[in-house]
Amino acid sequence: MNYIASNKLRSLASISIILLMASCSSSDSALRPVANGGTSGDKKVINAALRAEAKLIRSDYKPGELTELCNTSIKNTKQALDQVAAIPAEQRTIDNTLLALEKISADFTDEVSPLTFMGYVSTDEAISAEGSNCESAVGQFSVDIYTRRDLYQSFVNAVARNADEARLLKVTKDSFEKNGLKLSDEILAQVRQLKAQLAEKETQFSTNLNIDKTSVVFSADELAGLPADYIASLKKTDNGGLIVTTKESDYPLVMQNAVNAETRRKMMLAYLSRGTQTNNSKLLSEAVSLRSKIASLMGYKNWADYKTDGRMAQNGANVLNFLNGLKSKLAVRDQSDLAKLLAFKKELDPSATVLNQSDISYLSYQLQKRDFSLDNEKIREYFPADVVISGLFKVYSEMLGLRFEEVKDAKVWSPDVHLYEIHNAVDDQLIAYFYADFFPRAGKYGHAAAFPLISGRVIGENGAYSLPVASIVANLNPPLNGKPSLLAHDDVVTMFHEFGHIMHQTLTRAPYATLSGSSVAQDFVEAPSQMLENWPWSANILNSLSGHYLDHSKKLPADLLEKMIAAREFNQGYNYTKQLLYALYDMTLHTAGSELQDVNQIYLDLYKQIIGVEPLAGQQFPASFGHLMGGYDAGYYGYLWSEVYAQDMFSMFPSDNLMNPIVGYRYRKIILEKGNQTEALDLLKEFLNREPNADAFFRKLHIQPDDQPPK
Repeated sequence: MNYIASNKLRSLASISIILLMASCSSSDSALRPVANGGTSGDKKVINAALRAEAKLIRSDYKPGELTELCNTSIKNTKQALDQVAAIPAEQRTIDNTLLALEKISADFTDEVSPLTFMGYVSTDEAISAEGSNCESAVGQFSVDIYTRRDLYQSFVNAVARNADEARLLKVTKDSFEKNGLKLSDEILAQVRQLKAQLAEKETQFSTNLNIDKTSVVFSADELAGLPADYIASLKKTDNGGLIVTTKESDYPLVMQNAVNAETRRKMMLAYLSRGTQTNNSKLLSEAVSLRSKIASLMGYKNWADYKTDGRMAQNGANVLNFLNGLKSKLAVRDQSDLAKLLAFKKELDPSATVLNQSDISYLSYQLQKRDFSLDNEKIREYFPADVVISGLFKVYSEMLGLRFEEVKDAKVWSPDVHLYEIHNAVDDQLIAYFYADFFPRAGKYGHAAAFPLISGRVIGENGAYSLPVASIVANLNPPLNGKPSLLAHDDVVTMFHEFGHIMHQTLTRAPYATLSGSSVAQDFVEAPSQMLENWPWSANILNSLSGHYLDHSKKLPADLLEKMIAAREFNQGYNYTKQLLYALYDMTLHTAGSELQDVNQIYLDLYKQIIGVEPLAGQQFPASFGHLMGGYDAGYYGYLWSEVYAQDMFSMFPSDNLMNPIVGYRYRKIILEKGNQTEALDLLKEFLNREPNADAFFRKLHIQPDDQPPK
């Protein structure tokens, strides 16, 4: 459910060099039929031309080629920017300054995004390393760009001729000023140096996690409780030990099913120790210190105030008020959930007196099975990946007016990766592409994320535009022992979330890359995808997504479906409290002073205080908390904040017809297509036809709605 990819690069490249770009001229063109009753033959010609111009992703790089391409792009971009900066003041226009900078930035992003992406997905370790190094170089270069006073001065006095230009001018100006362009030359030089150091540490942290291969070796007895076909699929050491990785395809399965408490402790300790061999905790601590120094130089009290300035939250104090308001209310539900788990543990082991952190997933799943007769392995049988993906496409197609078509024999970076075209349903025009990389492999990004790769934007005076390209990356259970990939229901929810990001990235119609797609306020960016997490809880939707792997005509049984829906509220107090913990940990780090902090001890203390359970001894969770080094620093609160708006938007869809094309059309036109052409709050007001509120969010949590986010 992460959006690290795009936000990581947004933090490196600031506003114009974000990797969330999009397209086109008239905001109504997305769903407009062929003019004058154009024939299907006309559309085939148009689509063929669009395919010929599409910028799809290469992965067949020779050693050193990716690095050379990256360096060349940086060199050429710098030369182009120098030319803009050199234009005499009396010759400057909005076309040869602001709009020229926008085009140069977008061109640069289109060139380097596919290169840095290889650092997350390439099957070749050398190419992956080159991709990561390119990301670091891009980060350093981006700092240089947005701290150039000559570039800032070239466009700051430009006169906008329309609303889109005015918005672009404001956003670009704000971006430069957030990087210190109102400071003295001396202080600006310090900010530039500190930001370059910060970008390097953030990239190294992420690279360390991408290449992490932490695993644990168990005996068959130690894995008692795990499915037999899963155990049979595990690789073995030379002496017969079973190798279990810390990937998402292994870790949850072990934590939910391993009967042996020591097995769960070892597994959790390994998982919460990723990144320790590469000193990630030290990198995070140093990054927090650098951020505090930058904020102080910029005139802010702390990094949280610096980062939230310009977002919906406005400042760190509003964030803390929001989080602390939830804290007191969620505490009661959290303690109730944990008390039930401890009582259940005592039933299983009368000598038990405490609940351990490594017990929670196991007891939660086993208690859920007992009280709701739910068995995740049985549920998986009804969610083969191919059926789920087909059903997901159908849902998004009907709701948003789209058609998806796989590109056969596409050039991809791994044999199990697929490429799809996105077409408008009404006129069949090709409008975008996306890649689907669903299964785990060595060296691949370890979670789920949406990566914007090529911007869809106006590229000529005649209104022509390029096709957006994005990629969904996940780590679903791979096919095992003759069975297809079978998904847990949580995986299905994750797929709806991440595909929501793909839609935001590819359906955008904003005219400039800086304003398009998911380049919205960070505390709103998750809202569209979080809203869509509600869809795979609908009985009608789940029926269309399911089909037993042996016979797809056999849908999820009605009684099992009812139990799943009934169990949705199970442990929600604990689950939301855990999200609150991460958000408060983030804000604690980024509202503190610049002194070097023990980031691990701070987390352990907060875990015990907020969750109410003793944290597992020996863990170093911050070393693998990629969000804080991937663009979500002083931003993790956004998952809870944006859910307020997600649930409010969801309330607009008829509960008995979530694929309603009328509401879906408005959602596409207002929320997905407009991107950052206007403030997120204004988009919400337009979609809701009223002021947004937190009522639906608090109803979902079963708490009193007396704390509202600021308007």
